[in-house]
Amino acid sequence: MSGAGALAISLSPGCGRSPGITFTIAPAGAADRLDHLAVTMEIRGAPSKRLEMRGFATTDALKIADFTAAGPDGSPVPVETKIETTQFNSRALDIPRFVLRGPLPSPVIVRYAITPGTREGDAHMGFTGRCHGYLGKEFGFVAGRDVFLLPEPAEAIKDISVRFDLPAGWTAVAPWTRDGEVFRPGVDGDLAAEHLVSAAIGLGRFRERSFDLGNTRVRLAFQADIPGDQETRDEAGIEAVARYVHDLFGRDLGAEYRVVVVPKSPTGDEIAGEGWGTGQGETLSPLTADRLHTFALSLIEAYVRHAPYRTEIVRPEEYWLVDGVKHLYSWRAVAAAGLMPEDEVSRSFAVGYLISLPVQGVEPDLEKIYATSGSHRVETESRAPFVLAHLDHELLAASQGKDGLDRILGRLFHERRAPSLWSVVPEVRPGFREEFRARYVRGKEIIPLGQTYTLTPTRSKPDPPGGPVVRRVNLLVTGDTQGYLENCGCKANQSGGVARRATALGRLRRQDPESLVLDAGSAFVRPEKQHELDFLTRQEQALYLATLDMMRYQAAAIGTTELTFGLDYFKDQTRALKVPFLASNLSLAGRSIAPASMVLRSHGVRFGLIGIFEPPYGKSATALFEENTRSLTFADPIETLRRAAPELRKKADLVLALGRLTPYTVRKVAAAVPDLDAILSSDYRAPAMVDGNPEHVHPEDQSGFLGRTLVAYTSLTNYGFSSVRIGLDARRRIVEAEFGDHWLYEDTPDEPHVRDALNRFYDRVGRQVAAQETVPQLFADDPVRLTGRYVGASKCGECHAPELAQWRRTKHATAYKTLLDRHRHFQPKCVACHVVGYGTPNGYRLGAPEATLANVQCEVCHGPGAEHASSPARENIRREVPAKVCLECHTPDHSDHFVYDERLPKVKHDYFDP
Repeated sequence: MSGAGALAISLSPGCGRSPGITFTIAPAGAADRLDHLAVTMEIRGAPSKRLEMRGFATTDALKIADFTAAGPDGSPVPVETKIETTQFNSRALDIPRFVLRGPLPSPVIVRYAITPGTREGDAHMGFTGRCHGYLGKEFGFVAGRDVFLLPEPAEAIKDISVRFDLPAGWTAVAPWTRDGEVFRPGVDGDLAAEHLVSAAIGLGRFRERSFDLGNTRVRLAFQADIPGDQETRDEAGIEAVARYVHDLFGRDLGAEYRVVVVPKSPTGDEIAGEGWGTGQGETLSPLTADRLHTFALSLIEAYVRHAPYRTEIVRPEEYWLVDGVKHLYSWRAVAAAGLMPEDEVSRSFAVGYLISLPVQGVEPDLEKIYATSGSHRVETESRAPFVLAHLDHELLAASQGKDGLDRILGRLFHERRAPSLWSVVPEVRPGFREEFRARYVRGKEIIPLGQTYTLTPTRSKPDPPGGPVVRRVNLLVTGDTQGYLENCGCKANQSGGVARRATALGRLRRQDPESLVLDAGSAFVRPEKQHELDFLTRQEQALYLATLDMMRYQAAAIGTTELTFGLDYFKDQTRALKVPFLASNLSLAGRSIAPASMVLRSHGVRFGLIGIFEPPYGKSATALFEENTRSLTFADPIETLRRAAPELRKKADLVLALGRLTPYTVRKVAAAVPDLDAILSSDYRAPAMVDGNPEHVHPEDQSGFLGRTLVAYTSLTNYGFSSVRIGLDARRRIVEAEFGDHWLYEDTPDEPHVRDALNRFYDRVGRQVAAQETVPQLFADDPVRLTGRYVGASKCGECHAPELAQWRRTKHATAYKTLLDRHRHFQPKCVACHVVGYGTPNGYRLGAPEATLANVQCEVCHGPGAEHASSPARENIRREVPAKVCLECHTPDHSDHFVYDERLPKVKHDYFDP
């Protein structure tokens, strides 16, 4: 074959009843641009009357095109295409199905095409930065479930063989047994279909490394473009985690465990993969804590979840153990590999547990979560692991650190069927097992965070106290604002926005013109909301930073989001700014990336500011941040402050640390750096006793004093800002502090100059083609909507007058007015959901007359109507409106508590009927 490869899979009949099948999967496209897989499927011995086939992924990931069936002579076989909709975790999932109508010849030849690389997310709200598979000239990576269809029942198919015929120089990597040129999924003659669809498959040029874990050979296949030194570092991290997990469970998996290690796709997306009992694969290079955690999670699932090597939890009331073990120990494995502090694991789960307590709808009894409907994500990802972490703490405390949960897991998951957890937990005191189970597993009581997990509370006064107050200075501080310009107006009572902030700061400045205005970091857009730096995002970021100058900020710290998209991007965005960004402990190749400190004056007092940054770990750190900061050196913040504070004291009356320090590090700094007078931090999440009472625990640390050191947090993030009015004695020591929260509610008017800058920005930038192209069309997977002609509601009303009249009484009919009211009618991200067919050849254009296609009209729900208007027929219009149409725009960020079944009746055309 020329310029393409082939993947052939043969499934022979099992016990004479299941069909024999051969798949041939060929990468296709231009020779230098492979972009899809052409699948040919030969089915032998199929039932003569009818054959049903199904996919193993949703239609979002498994995009099947050009499906046909024929006999060996080319005669067509009738095919019925179906979508099987199932409910999972309160979500509707669409699974592709195909029915071949008999009489069926033998063999039946089925052909279809799939395109790997579907991106998670959507064009309107942004993509998550992950994609399902990849295929290009560099390499290919797919998960079996995103490729294969199988006849039902798939589990009856016993014998599967796979062969690859690839472009010159390419090899295939798969977790199957190899027999010459043939690969055979299945383990000991069983689980062939599951092994097929659960495989992580690499296509291209790979280099192999390996190591032994007991009798299991772990084979690592590195995509060849990964640099050799990076490959060595990646292998070391993967091996460290693999050995930790192997020692934890104390047993082998199988003869081989194969890991396909690929980089991000050339488009910049993380390639999501697959894991099973015999291997896994996805973007694992360069190895970060986040990616290593994903590897650890999949590896642990081979022991506790996936056939064929799992230990089965046989008691339904103990199913929660699988979730607790994998989520707790996957992060502990990352800590064991040295990519995060060990104590950070328990801390983060303690915070998650505490935050989960007031969440509505959470099942307190872990033994019931699999017997009740719903996703139970809070229970499985936060509560279950923390319950196990607390059990570990109790066991270690009772045994003087000798016998914790680690030893129990080795006994619990050693055989094919697990004994009850409570049969292996030692009775460290009379009634301990039943008491722990009733209180914390069944949720009768809240885990007492008390002294074990909480911080020493801050105090309202310094210790020792100083003299009487002789002067006062105001500090106005923001942090974690994440480039938030203004509210979109889609939801009621939204807080925040730079125009409102400018008004509030102006009021306080008029009361004290010498107030210091500071930012504690993370003033750049966060990647969770905008993974890609498109034209409009860059322009909006530059505008946000310009407003800091307009509001006369005097200093800012480099935080997490400043570094997330790379140092070059940060420097490019801040090059023309007046406000300085500070960082004392960050360097590149031995050179500081920003000024370490500066001195400001207020009311005759010299304030020395030191920029400081403690990098995030674990769940707080994204792979994008870790990857883009690999070249930076993060010096220890405590040691940095210990050296810098005395030097700055020579030039300043007061020394302040400004930036990101966790509440745990804040306490260490306060104890270790006596020359530091105050800490202004953007990180405030930690269980803390608010008044010294172990039963009064809050998920956020509180501003106050630690000894003589003032501590203030910017906990309002983009919704407001904090003020600290400090009182100084005659020796210029901080002896008093008044803390204020300034929420930017709707009753805070926009400051005219900043408002005008926002309006002029969107009027100018929104008209630019580059900005408009930043926002792809809605319904990107619907060719009819992308290419069809739109006519507008007035044309529809010529035949559907009652429906048009009813529509005019809904909020959809005035959707565009909400943009005009907030001057957002040139913001492409907003316009897309307030007009018809934005971004398509025949849809709404920015600046076009409003009457024709403005507002959420008929064709947003029912599709393009030109063909129907000229030749009315049921076949050329869409009467039904499925949930996914509404959910293109009614996302959590834009619609509070949107429930399709509740909202649909309010816009149906019979809603206002008597």
